[in-house]
Amino acid sequence: MQRQVNPPGNDHSIVDDIDAAAQDWFLRRGAGDLSSEEDACFRAWRDADPRHRAAYEELGSLWSDLGPLEPAFAPKGRERRLETPPRRRPRRGWLGAGSLVSGLAAACLLLFVFGPAASRLPARLLADHSTAAGEQRMVSLPDGSIAWLNTDTAIDVAYTGERRRVKLLHGEALFEVQKDAVRPFDVVAADGRTTAVGTAFAVKDVDGGATVTVTEGTVRVTSPDTGSGAAPVPGGATVEAGQQVSYRRGEAPGPIRTLDPTAATAWRHGAIVIRGRPLAEALAEIGRYHDGRIVLMGDPSRYGAVTARVALADLNGGIDAIAATHGLSVTRVTNYLMIVR
Repeated sequence: MQRQVNPPGNDHSIVDDIDAAAQDWFLRRGAGDLSSEEDACFRAWRDADPRHRAAYEELGSLWSDLGPLEPAFAPKGRERRLETPPRRRPRRGWLGAGSLVSGLAAACLLLFVFGPAASRLPARLLADHSTAAGEQRMVSLPDGSIAWLNTDTAIDVAYTGERRRVKLLHGEALFEVQKDAVRPFDVVAADGRTTAVGTAFAVKDVDGGATVTVTEGTVRVTSPDTGSGAAPVPGGATVEAGQQVSYRRGEAPGPIRTLDPTAATAWRHGAIVIRGRPLAEALAEIGRYHDGRIVLMGDPSRYGAVTARVALADLNGGIDAIAATHGLSVTRVTNYLMIVR
């Protein structure tokens, strides 16, 4: 069957075809099922274009970085280093080989166990409510307040007759608080505390600290927290609607910033809003909603800032569009590993 040729100028389609072919050859050679004729075809393909060789060698380099971790997951007695990467799309007849299946299993374990989500597994098991990567969920709290959980989030709820307390174990949540002048509402995150009586605000736990965004009313942010029943810590911040404050674990909050709270909580309406952020940070933010890894190859300082609105229902399209504006392409090695270069 004659292969369709991409029209001139469609560079990203060409790159995608090359990457797909490189992954195909890399897996087949690693599985050891090539005949001498097929191996000759591989060499002809590799030598036909410098881009073919570069794509194939980049896969080898990437897999070499992951390979040394594989013995931790190898069955007892099997010391062989992982030879083949997981595929972006399966091919009939190859997945039945025991060595290939074990390689795929080990690769998936590498990506999951050493990923950020794996380190949060104990917290999720102990949480009262949680979401997986890419999932949003509404939780009704005992007093009628509502917690909107964003992607990869876990909370622990502890109400008493004196206080309402929610601990954000990790992730991000937006709280719509029922008014109760007798029982303040506390959200504890990163050893700090946000207190409200009746308002709406979001708390995000990230990189050893927390960010509080107020969408309605006023809250008091104190860090470090001295206990749910304690008086506010001197140096705390009073944050009003349309404002945001961050703090690091063990440090006082500040300074207060003015922002568009609707954009900061756009995930509640199915979108991620990114404004003037470095490419690496933009991809990291999108990566919070992706069940896997997004790897940016090359020097991040070479790329300009990103301003974009990405639909949660089409993360792949958003990543492709952002990459294209920087002259980059996206290679999807598996559903769990995406390479931007």
